[in-house]
Amino acid sequence: MHISRSIPDIPLEARGGVVCIGNFDGVHIGHAAMLSKARQTAQSRGLPMLVVTFDPHPMVVLRPDVPRPCITTTEQRLKLIARFGPQAVCVVTPDNEFLNTSREAFEEDILHRFLRARCLVEGRSFTYGRGAAGNTQSLRESGVRLGWDVIEIATAEAVLSDQTLVDVSSSLVRWLIAQGRMRDVAVMLGRPYTLEGKVIRGHGRGGSQLGYPTINLALTQQIPADGVYAGLATIDNRVYPAAISVGVNPTFGDGHRIVEAFLMDGSGEYYDQHVELSITHWLRDQERFPSVDLLVRQIGRDVARIRALNAAPDRALATA
Repeated sequence: MHISRSIPDIPLEARGGVVCIGNFDGVHIGHAAMLSKARQTAQSRGLPMLVVTFDPHPMVVLRPDVPRPCITTTEQRLKLIARFGPQAVCVVTPDNEFLNTSREAFEEDILHRFLRARCLVEGRSFTYGRGAAGNTQSLRESGVRLGWDVIEIATAEAVLSDQTLVDVSSSLVRWLIAQGRMRDVAVMLGRPYTLEGKVIRGHGRGGSQLGYPTINLALTQQIPADGVYAGLATIDNRVYPAAISVGVNPTFGDGHRIVEAFLMDGSGEYYDQHVELSITHWLRDQERFPSVDLLVRQIGRDVARIRALNAAPDRALATA
């Protein structure tokens, strides 16, 4: 899969085919349906498949005052998109010039002249051009003249743990993460939520004071609600059951939010190494304990529960 950082750099062999354009933050089940349809269409027509995405999200440029943490890093997104077999992915930096492109110029210059699109596969909420002037209807109308057809993918739906039927969207996934509803997040993503980052130095008390050495992560993604979670940590192709803490360490009064994890059966120093931290279960709220001894006892109970969860026959599907 070829990765381009600008539209003019897209290789010729990836043009003239089936195109998917979107942010794809999270690559949730709705995105997966769209990408699967694009792959199927490209294969049946004997055409290349091209995906165009953005880094950062256009709203980061349009509304820099509004925080918008990502669900997936760009590297995660590219790995997930690669599973659908596109010939190329173009990661566009949406600067002001790009965002001010008119609907007509987007169609004529980008889709027709540069990409030579033959088919566009998009969701119902897709918009393009300055002020989101274009949508799937205008895309279909212009395609009659410019030589492409449009396949519109219905919005994916999911049933949450409270039996609510919802439309799947990156915005809702982001909100569910912030609420700590990891089972619902996994339903919408089709997999557990995974944080990726580099191990940084923390307070160092996990091993010396508590007997449970932890790793601290530097992250740019949406952080779950404060609490204790079960998960899996992957470092250097090895997978460890992990007890994950998100919050301010109320027993010690650290005052700033951190994400740290105790890697069961792990050993050695992990500083500066890259970690994938998949969060599978919510265990409990953060709590201030009257003594360090009581905290250590609770951590022991948490660890025992996580080992039991990972020993369950259906642990690969467990997202409660």
